Amino acid sequence: MDKNAITGLVLMTLLTIVYFTYFAPKPPPPKENTSTDSQTEQVEEAEMTETPTESVQELDIAAQDSIKRMQKIGKYGSFYRLTEGEAKNIEIKTDKFDLGINSKGGAIYSAFLNDYKTFDSLPLPMIDPNLPNNFDFSFYNDNKVIASSDLYFQPSKNKIKLTGTDSAQLVLSAKVDDKKSLEQIYTFYGDRYDIGYEIRMKGLKDGLGNISYFDINWTNTLPKTELSIDNMRQKTFFAYKEGNSVEKATASDEITEESIKNGFEWLAYKSQFFSTVLIGEEPFRSGKVKMGTPPVEDVNRIMESKVKVDIPRSDDISNRFKIYMGPNEYSTLSSYDIGLEKQMDLGWWVISYINVGTTYIFKFLEKYISNYGIIIIILAFIIRTMVLPLTYKSYKSMAKMRVLNATPEMKALDEKHKDDPQKLQMAKMGIYKEMGVSMFGGCLPMLLSYPFLIALFFFFPQSVELRQQSFLWANDLSTYDSILNFGFSIPAYGDHISLFTLLMAISTFVYTFYQQKSQPTAAANPAMKYIAYFMPIVLLIFLNNYASGLSLYYLTSNIISISQTLLIRRTINDEDLLAQMRNTQKQMKGKKGKKKSKSRLEKWVEGQQKKQQEMMNDRKKSAGPNRRSRRK
Repeated sequence: MDKNAITGLVLMTLLTIVYFTYFAPKPPPPKENTSTDSQTEQVEEAEMTETPTESVQELDIAAQDSIKRMQKIGKYGSFYRLTEGEAKNIEIKTDKFDLGINSKGGAIYSAFLNDYKTFDSLPLPMIDPNLPNNFDFSFYNDNKVIASSDLYFQPSKNKIKLTGTDSAQLVLSAKVDDKKSLEQIYTFYGDRYDIGYEIRMKGLKDGLGNISYFDINWTNTLPKTELSIDNMRQKTFFAYKEGNSVEKATASDEITEESIKNGFEWLAYKSQFFSTVLIGEEPFRSGKVKMGTPPVEDVNRIMESKVKVDIPRSDDISNRFKIYMGPNEYSTLSSYDIGLEKQMDLGWWVISYINVGTTYIFKFLEKYISNYGIIIIILAFIIRTMVLPLTYKSYKSMAKMRVLNATPEMKALDEKHKDDPQKLQMAKMGIYKEMGVSMFGGCLPMLLSYPFLIALFFFFPQSVELRQQSFLWANDLSTYDSILNFGFSIPAYGDHISLFTLLMAISTFVYTFYQQKSQPTAAANPAMKYIAYFMPIVLLIFLNNYASGLSLYYLTSNIISISQTLLIRRTINDEDLLAQMRNTQKQMKGKKGKKKSKSRLEKWVEGQQKKQQEMMNDRKKSAGPNRRSRRK
């Protein structure tokens, strides 16, 4: 670069500095709220930028809502508005239970009994809110299936509290319009285990078309409430009344399904001590019931059913029901007078009558005695006193046979017919008849007392009266009284020792010992003697997991029987007894006239003897040619 160019650049730089230093105009004063204006401008710019995006999103949401609404209209028709709402919980408290009802669906979602607790002292659930349960009804309207569980109902009350004989209604309404509505009406009572339930359909007759029924769908998962889940499941099944008979499903761990084709009055989900029953004011049209057992220990069984209900052909449709949730107490169930007590497993007809009588004895005694262990002991005394005449007759008959078998005449017969038991038996029967001794005199009275023992075998394991009633070391007379837990399970026996069962087995052994001493057949057939001693072992194994109240009864009964046997033995003299029989024999021989016809037993024994003789003759004939051929 030449000298002139450099000089020019320097001058221009100096002129620029002088101008901006002395001659440049002053900047205008700053505006107030500059930052706010700047932010506003930024927001406005952002809004101008984002407005198109938000508009698109709003359009998308509106389109999605419109699609959902159209889908609901397609599924529910005019009921679609009732599928939207807010679920509310309604609380009901009575003397008998605490209930919870949800406004969505309008069904009872929880139910706890106030008078009872679980085996671990928790509130006892009939409907456990923590387990899968469902109760709803579905019907057709304009060719669409409407399920009550999808609808939101408006409750007339949010809380109900009752006591004594008070009652109150809860109305849950789902209003389609001014003419069409759906209602569920519950009636609660302060001191009762049943709940009134009504379904009303107003203005829906035309929408039903030709459909003349609606379905009630009922699922109940029965929780474990007792100490032994196995004992619970043995007494848990569904039952229903069809016509005049009550049908009960078999208590099985396998899936059980049954179709009820004819009209039935009620359907029960029965557990060991409690039941939930749906009762119709009019018979149900038909139904399907299913029972399953989950592979877990904290759930008893799962019950499912679909019940078809006839719809009255009227403008305002109404169907009324009752829901029973309470104990399987005979007097309570029978008070409804519709056969609810027949769902209880009380045994066959004779056995069931004994058990019904036992329940009334229990009810009478509990008015004066609060401890059920003492009531069981008194019950044993009552029953053993009732059969005492039979026991006396049995022992006396066996004593006659024992004394008679020890006489020289009978011993001579034993020696004479030792190779032919049937001839020996016939000869002895003849002498027994002459002496006035009945062969069945010893066992028949005992057989007549067995129904009482069998009846109580059915009664105690399902008697809710004994549930959680303590006696001595047993905390609950309705289940086993464990005094030692092994920590492992012994097949057929269990994982514990029940003391009442152990004492009962020992008393049975002692009673058997005294019985064998007075048995006339003990010496003649030693094998029978040892077989009798297996019974205490069988009872020890079989009853170890059963109700301790049952073992207490058997223990008391054995002690009373042993005492009676010892007392009767002291009142009977063997020599006097033999003298009486000799006198009877003389009187029989001194009588003249026609011979008395033979008894059925004598004829049967003679027939068996002839058959055996014929078989022996046939064998000899068939053996004859074979022997000759061998000799040849």
